[in-house]
Amino acid sequence: MQPLFILALFLPLLQACTNAHFPDWLQPSPKASVPAPQPEALNLAATPSPSEMSFNLRDQQWQHRIVLLFAPSERSPAYQQQMEQWQAHQAGMQERDLKLVEVLGEGESRADGQPITPAATARLRQQFGLTSASFAVILIGKDGTEKQRERAPIAPSTLFRTIDAMPMRQQEQRSQP
Repeated sequence: MQPLFILALFLPLLQACTNAHFPDWLQPSPKASVPAPQPEALNLAATPSPSEMSFNLRDQQWQHRIVLLFAPSERSPAYQQQMEQWQAHQAGMQERDLKLVEVLGEGESRADGQPITPAATARLRQQFGLTSASFAVILIGKDGTEKQRERAPIAPSTLFRTIDAMPMRQQEQRSQP
């Protein structure tokens, strides 16, 4: 059995070196051809500007809690109400390792104040099943899972209670001096 196995291993090499033709039963089994990767065409319209960043939730896992704020635009009354409430609670957000990601249907979306690419915006909308006209506030825990979803502005105190009830947050509070 071993000689046959060794022959099967060296058969393609022998065939390539000698240009010999072997019987069908000795031919190596055909493998599905995998097309070689093609370089992408340069698409300047899709290339993010240096000030834009691609945002991926996985990059934040175990480091930050994320508040995703989905809104049609900055002119949306619900968006304005939510942002106004959060402005007064920046210290509480920072204490809980919260990063705000604004996912807007119209206008520039931002992660922690930095512009994100339209592709990242579309990916977040698709991932959470929301249209560009939707309003939602979604809390993502440090473990990367969705913890809370609201379809209307949420009071920071309500969000903080949800976070403070999490085992990871309680452990953080115990380890703080």
